[in-house]
Amino acid sequence: MLPTDEILEALDLSRAEPGLGFLQALFARFIARVPFETASKILRRAEVDDSKARPRRPEIFWKEHLERGTGGTCFARVAAFAALLEELGFAPRKVLGSVERDFDHAALLVPQAERLWICDVGFPLPALLPAREGRVETTLTDLAVLPTTRGFRVELFAGVPEGPRTLEIFDAPVSEEQFRERWSASFHPGSKFLSNVALRRQEATRILSFSHGEVRVDDRHSRLTVPIPAPRDEPLAGLFDIDRDLLARALALTGDPGPTRSDSRLAAYLQTPASREAAFAAIGHPEAYRKLLEGIGRVTLEESTQASWRFRLAAPNEQEAVGEGGHLSEEVVPGPQQFTLRVRRRSADASSTMDSEFRVEERSGHTYLIREALLGPSGADLLRNDSLRGRLAGALAVDLLAWARRIP
Repeated sequence: MLPTDEILEALDLSRAEPGLGFLQALFARFIARVPFETASKILRRAEVDDSKARPRRPEIFWKEHLERGTGGTCFARVAAFAALLEELGFAPRKVLGSVERDFDHAALLVPQAERLWICDVGFPLPALLPAREGRVETTLTDLAVLPTTRGFRVELFAGVPEGPRTLEIFDAPVSEEQFRERWSASFHPGSKFLSNVALRRQEATRILSFSHGEVRVDDRHSRLTVPIPAPRDEPLAGLFDIDRDLLARALALTGDPGPTRSDSRLAAYLQTPASREAAFAAIGHPEAYRKLLEGIGRVTLEESTQASWRFRLAAPNEQEAVGEGGHLSEEVVPGPQQFTLRVRRRSADASSTMDSEFRVEERSGHTYLIREALLGPSGADLLRNDSLRGRLAGALAVDLLAWARRIP
């Protein structure tokens, strides 16, 4: 038996009769309150020798969540949420699926309101999806459901491009024994969920995550990346509400790799139908970049070489000031092979400097315009200040819109 009332209290929900509204509320609170994390799986692999006993059954999963704030990865989350739904009068059905290869994923199909619903707390998806062809918009991304010969394919559109953008849910019946076998197999030594500590808490409008020494905050159009100095267990415990000792032991087992970069960054993203070459060409030479800046003020190209371009940016008229001293200077270093422009902007008296970047990337067959600012030590303050993070990301997004308008 599960401590259902304690679980509902942790999810900040009251008991209700089974229905679509209650199912949606349970799904949303589970996604937001129960982290997707690999630390508990890493410790389970190290501490339990019997491979068949390694899966954290729902009673173990919920006990550890209530006591230590843990969650789990795909199969454990699906089993735990299914058990909770059953306790509350729903009839979920466990199914398998594919993210990178067949049967590496699990989800639930739940009948409710005369429909079948895809309830994927394992990926996790940001919303319940009707198990039929259609498209659903959420604050984080848009999703399309397409029938396949084996079940349903789910495609993710928009949002910050990261990780797999397509998965498949099989609708074939799965016995408890088959589900447990696939779950046990996920503890194999080469599993990506055992190689490093990854944490993720997905809320309605943002995703907080940690991996390889960096904490990220993603929303639909931007990403904040903040390196976390070692030792990382204490700050991560505070950010994710997970037991510090558990995190410390898991980090010690995986070696706790540090971040590849030492600076905090904030990037805005905009998808474009143009090719990477066409998108970069719209700003990738001195005259094109000067035209991009003309929306801000009067622009003068002071120097242009293959290595860099230098611009002076003044107010539209002499009575206004763009920056301290009345003008700004920009040095732009093009990287055409990387489809990148690196920009250093200085005030007239050189007392203020900002480094940033324009670049184009291709992800999963789509082209993205990216505008990124380097924040320095102040980036950590934005982890908890969504309002300021949003305003800064909005300013970067304005540059992307100006860039997009210049693409043929």
